[in-house]
Amino acid sequence: MDIKELVRSTVNAEIVKSRQFIIAANWKMNKNMKEVFLFIDELKKRYTGKKRNSVILFPPYPYVMLAQELLKNTDISYGLQNIHWESSGAFTGEVSPLMARDLGCQYAIIGHSERRNIFFENDEMINKKIKAALAEGIIPVLCLGEDMEARRENRHRDIIRKQLYEGMADADISLQNRIIIAYEPVWAIGSGATAASNQIEEMHGYINSLLCELYGSDIASGIPVLYGGSVNPGNIQDLAVVKNVSGFLIGGASLKVKDFLKIIELLE
Repeated sequence: MDIKELVRSTVNAEIVKSRQFIIAANWKMNKNMKEVFLFIDELKKRYTGKKRNSVILFPPYPYVMLAQELLKNTDISYGLQNIHWESSGAFTGEVSPLMARDLGCQYAIIGHSERRNIFFENDEMINKKIKAALAEGIIPVLCLGEDMEARRENRHRDIIRKQLYEGMADADISLQNRIIIAYEPVWAIGSGATAASNQIEEMHGYINSLLCELYGSDIASGIPVLYGGSVNPGNIQDLAVVKNVSGFLIGGASLKVKDFLKIIELLE
């Protein structure tokens, strides 16, 4: 390592240590019961004591109760990957906010691009889910992101503005009902392509400006904006020093406990 790289690495490490991050693992439709048990068991052994950062696991719904049991008396939180807006009813295959609370979930991912693109969820549906989650004291992780076509046509800001404004329409944000935003450029999710630092800084700054428009600077400053999009141990430190990044929503790299623990370690 040459002197310039050493100085850069040292400066970056100091920046990382000065910040607090949310490190969230979205396992999507992966893992069986044994794999969930082994992952959490290893995570608990290595991640002990109160840390500066926050860790959240989003296991598949069938294993949420297992996560609830295994994560007792730890500083690790967990939540659902999706949620319905009704408390109960004839909605086969869905999970209500009341059920989430019954399972001790503190968080729910809402509006992930895979829900939008594969299951055709629109901003109106996402808005209903946001308001239902908040009403039950569940913290929504609202996902925003543009596809490559929108980026190439310079429509990415318009897309993000629409998703945020329509997703949060008439939602009651208060000290009791927090929210987390996750910016995930669709073209970077699972592709191995990470947005450039200047692109991430621009979009996170833009999202912060929109939050200020909606809620004022005092409330907006307390709303974390996570980055997601091919985050891994190799790029986490470079991403962590980008301005306005409050943490990470991690997909593929969260499936192997070794990789996930490395990310946690590099952010401590």
